[in-house]
Amino acid sequence: MSTLRVYLEFPPDPARETEWALFDDANRVVRRGRAPIAGWPSADSREAVIAAAHGRLATVKLPPLPPPRVQSAASFALEDQLAGAPEDSHVAPGRQAADGSLRVAIVGAAWIRAFQAASKRCAIRWQRVLLESDLATPPAGGWCWCAESLEHAGFVRIDGGSSISVGPSHGAGLPEELALALAGSGRRPPLVRVNVAGVDQALLERARAQTGVEFTTGPPWHWSGAEAAAFDTAIDLQVGAFDTGSAAPRTDVVRLFRPALWILGAALAIYVLAGAGEWLSLQWQLGAVDREMSALAQVAVGESVGSAGAGVPPTVAIARRHGELRHRAGLAASNDLLPLLARAAPAMSTIPAGAVRSLHYADGHVVFELQKLDPAQTTRLQRELQQQGLVAIAVPTANGARLRIGLD
Repeated sequence: MSTLRVYLEFPPDPARETEWALFDDANRVVRRGRAPIAGWPSADSREAVIAAAHGRLATVKLPPLPPPRVQSAASFALEDQLAGAPEDSHVAPGRQAADGSLRVAIVGAAWIRAFQAASKRCAIRWQRVLLESDLATPPAGGWCWCAESLEHAGFVRIDGGSSISVGPSHGAGLPEELALALAGSGRRPPLVRVNVAGVDQALLERARAQTGVEFTTGPPWHWSGAEAAAFDTAIDLQVGAFDTGSAAPRTDVVRLFRPALWILGAALAIYVLAGAGEWLSLQWQLGAVDREMSALAQVAVGESVGSAGAGVPPTVAIARRHGELRHRAGLAASNDLLPLLARAAPAMSTIPAGAVRSLHYADGHVVFELQKLDPAQTTRLQRELQQQGLVAIAVPTANGARLRIGLD
């Protein structure tokens, strides 16, 4: 199965030549070229590689979350790190690791909106949209500086999964962004690999003397030369509001495998017919359960089920009605401010006095602004809050940490 990957510094334009590379099913480059859209070779799927200057990578740590909630939680965790309003940036999450760390790609929402509009005008469907800096693999425990040449802007990939955009090298020295990152890095890397064409030993020695970090040379960077595993694990930017849900275009592969597909279709038909009775029976039972739940909610809640709006689950309508009735009776609901604080009090009492800078309550959640705490203490606080039946998300901020607690 072949894949055509196109490197884009600007949204697609039929008149603009763009660099492309054709890969085989093992992610090996078969052909490279540069041509307008009409001159691209045919392939089983198409993927866009967006220039690193249009986005960056970051890593956040979150509690284990179901996939539908990962993107919103990551956006909340990155709120203090985004330039402008949160809605001005598109955050695409990767796969959450076992330790809770999550790698995300961040691009401007306006740029990717223009990219999708241009792709639609050009009748292009992308199977995936990747960020160039997500394809670089730094050395173990170190960083890598990637650019086409010293005269071109590039990026730095950090071993923790983040990236930094850097400008060109001036006077055969380090880019200012890289020098500042090494000077202010909390954990300085022992090694920086330079994947830039035109780098000589004199530049490496000057960089070592300037930063105190070892610099070595690597092969000049080109996005098409990335490792096969990097393409497989790269984050797809087409998620959330920008998920096109488009299927891969049809190719002549179907014609080649038509006999096998007929056999497979016959086997599937037999399987479906054999299981149709059981499936219909289960569907009928599920429908009966849904009707019973709706009837029970109607009896318990009354008109609130209809007034809550279509698509609201009966359990949610019952919970809302329960809260309304408790409020009418002068009682507090379980997600009101005081009940939430009462649940959280045993865990919050373990943090040092004066650690809470401020708090506010909205939409059934309490958000605490905390002074800087030891990371182990923050982790223990989240665990104790979860033992109290609360969902707790803590993220670092410039002045300390932000902790949000609630029942969901």
